[in-house]
Amino acid sequence: MYFTAIEKFDRDNGERWADYARWLGRPDLVRIITLDSLLCPPVVHAESADDWQFVAKEEFMLDFFTDLDFVRRGVAGHRPAVVLAVIREPSAAEVGNFSHPDFEFAGFDLLDTRMVGSALLGSERFPELFNVNELSLESGLLRSHARAGEIRDDLRRRYPRRESAQCDVWALWRFTGSLPRDAGDSPE
Repeated sequence: MYFTAIEKFDRDNGERWADYARWLGRPDLVRIITLDSLLCPPVVHAESADDWQFVAKEEFMLDFFTDLDFVRRGVAGHRPAVVLAVIREPSAAEVGNFSHPDFEFAGFDLLDTRMVGSALLGSERFPELFNVNELSLESGLLRSHARAGEIRDDLRRRYPRRESAQCDVWALWRFTGSLPRDAGDSPE
């Protein structure tokens, strides 16, 4: 499990939100929570030599960290942010066993293996494989682990040479605890 913080993307984003929700075909969404870096850019980065001890030791994961407190401190002074706990390719047991009182389950995202775009929410969506009405009203993500796996497998099978279709399933939990005062996504 890793932690990260992303830019908040919801109705408070004004015209950008309205344009995106209209393009997606889901103007009823409350917010988007995604690891797609174009929609919700990461807001915490390793900025000093001391910070590198907290960085995930995996390829393309420079904005993922092993320490929740490091991420919570890192959002101070940033634009509104959402702190996340994430697991790549989680088992059903890992999802079911996650219990932290300050996190609520947001859903499953399908992120390309280079950690750039979401197959569910990004510009290279695959509407022939799923209906946007399957996406959660609260997060814009899938709620079903099995369905996320089906879509991932269909993408890999139907588009074996398309980089944006080579995705991993990610489970995301949204932090609902307290953040530094100017950090953003307070519990609702």
